Parts: sequence; structure tokens; C-alpha cells
Amino acid sequence: MSTFSNKSPYSYYLELLGSWPTGISLASQWLIYFDFSSVNSLMGNLEDTLRDREYGSTWSLDKSVTKYLLDGRLQYATNNMTGCVFSRQVQLPSETISGGNEGLDYGGFMAPATVGNREKYQSLSVTMMETNASFLDLIIRPWVISVGYNGLIARSKNSEKYVKCNFADVVMFAKTGSYRKMGIRKIYRFFNLAPISLPGETYSYAEEGMKYGDVKFVYDRYSILDGQTGTFINLP
Repeated sequence: MSTFSNKSPYSYYLELLGSWPTGISLASQWLIYFDFSSVNSLMGNLEDTLRDREYGSTWSLDKSVTKYLLDGRLQYATNNMTGCVFSRQVQLPSETISGGNEGLDYGGFMAPATVGNREKYQSLSVTMMETNASFLDLIIRPWVISVGYNGLIARSKNSEKYVKCNFADVVMFAKTGSYRKMGIRKIYRFFNLAPISLPGETYSYAEEGMKYGDVKFVYDRYSILDGQTGTFINLP
């Protein structure tokens, strides 16, 4: 039998790799999209808000700069979503159920496994790049401060103190074949999220490199949406 005949295990493996449901996913094919327009505390005058809260402070945030950083063009263009251009890496939450063996553990007897509670949601971690018009310090930092002052209590979504982002989507893509557009594998959707931490920055005269900030977000719940698998699962 030829090594690469139609019945060889190698050909079968290559067929699996070329099929949509069993193709290997790529870690770099993703984007994250934030519904910033739903965060009223960011849509107002950030400078006045911070000066009111931080007595005697001299925050100076140019309206045109903050408007530009929150503009939809930095997340999508002509309705073709490109994702938040400042995001470099995302750490999605895990799921853990506490479990173990309870009862007698001597005399040759081992109790069957039991499970307890589902652990609390872990934070969503997004690593963002620093740019000249600092998205981290001109948008994320005021957002974190607003969360601290206004809290995450239930309030009208029309309130100027509303700090939650209605949703953020982490969208995963995959190749669909030669000369075909990328397809959506799955979407992680996080509801009512808000940032709770932003790391400090370090500058030095050491070797030059890009600057990043790891922003932590909390959220009410999340869900996973199947992408276009139903469409692509039977691709030739």
C-alpha cells in the first residue's frame, strides 16, 4: 500500500486537518469588541467628572482626544469589525468545581468522589498596548476611577453614573479553505463588565520595547456562542 494512498492513516489525518470541525485552531486569530457607547460615564466630560470627584485635582483630558479614542472607527470600519485596535492579548476565565473524596479513607475503603460549589467567576484579563494618545491613561484609568466612585450597583442605564459596558465579545476565527474568507469559530460574550484594575507603568533607559498594560474586568455573566460551524462543517 502506498504511504499516501487514500486508505493510509496519513491521508486520513490530512483530511481531518483540512476539515472545518477538526482543523487546528490558531491562537492569533481573534479580536475583542467593546460596546463603549453603553458606558455613560465615558461618554460625558471625563475631565469635569474627575475634577468633581478628585477635589483639587488638575486632570486635563482633551475632549477631542477622548472622543477619538472611543470612536467606533478604532473597533470597526465600514461595518467590517476589526476589533479593539489597542488589545494585544486576552486571558479568558476558566471553570472549576470543587470536588474530592469524602468519608472513611482507611480499612481499604475509599468513598466515591463528590462535588461542591462552582468557583466564582475569574476576571477577564485584557492586555492593551500603550500609544501616543494613551488609551490606557485617558480612557481606562478614568473608567477604573469612575467604577470606584460610582460602584457597580443597579441603576438606570440612562444614568450619567452608569459605568458598565453592556457587553464585550471575544471573537475567534479560523481558516475555511483556499481563497475563502475567515469564518467565526466561537464567540465569548461577557455581559455588564467594568474594569477594576490597571497596573502602573515603568519607564527606563534600558533596552527599548513596546509598553503594555494588563487590565482586569469583572462582569455579571458570560456565554459562549457557536460561530459559523453549522455553515462550514460540511465544507468540501
